[in-house]
Amino acid sequence: MREIIAWRFIQDRRTGQPVGLLTPVFREDWPYEVPAAHERLWRYVDLWKFEDMLRTSALYFRRADKLSDIGEGRLSNDGVRGTSPSDVAFRAAYNIADQGHAVDVAAHETTRSCMFINCWNIGDEERARMWAEYTTSPNSVTISTSFGRLTELLPTNELIISRVKYVDETTPRCEFFHTTPFFYKNKRFSFENELRLVRPVLEREQVMLSDKKDFGKFIRVEVSDLVDQIVANRNISGPALNHVRNLAAKYCGGAQVLRSTVERRILEV
Repeated sequence: MREIIAWRFIQDRRTGQPVGLLTPVFREDWPYEVPAAHERLWRYVDLWKFEDMLRTSALYFRRADKLSDIGEGRLSNDGVRGTSPSDVAFRAAYNIADQGHAVDVAAHETTRSCMFINCWNIGDEERARMWAEYTTSPNSVTISTSFGRLTELLPTNELIISRVKYVDETTPRCEFFHTTPFFYKNKRFSFENELRLVRPVLEREQVMLSDKKDFGKFIRVEVSDLVDQIVANRNISGPALNHVRNLAAKYCGGAQVLRSTVERRILEV
């Protein structure tokens, strides 16, 4: 028996009221989920990125179509898209025909250039695989905070925040909203255990696709309140470690500075 967690309907744009049948949204299809307020978040960065974050007092959100994973925010493959139980029920209730995968993909590519993403690892402790995948040198750090603290300090009215749902190619990526596909990733990335912050382009904002200034956005945050722990790479140089301590004292005096004891093992699963 499938668990129904919500109801879906077509809405009258003028009144906001349903204009048709309510159709079920099944738990197995719903990607959105947030951690508990106390859960720990980690962000792994090279030292220069850490320093830039402190000096600008901002988090960097990368445009979805500029991320390294070519599957970011993309729709399910033809033949898989729209086959989830929730989508099947909705299309049947409203007699919605498939308009063609190619048409949808072309339209969605525009959406990918209008979404900006910031990522955190969820976990009780640092992970060797994350050091390997998201830092490029020993002169790097991971910063830590709690989910509750992060959401208190960010403009959550501008953001959609959720864990990422990891799926294989045979699992449909549902499209409850135009942002929903950005909360799915391929199972090969499940080691990231990612919390994702998505910031859509706001009304009256413009994005120039080829302008490097529009490849990302900086979202202001009080870093001194956000970061409560800074862990330096196990193999960081002495001068770089001193620099980390000086930066922490200047910009986030309440944060604990530690040195990692975790090896940077690329093949960890």
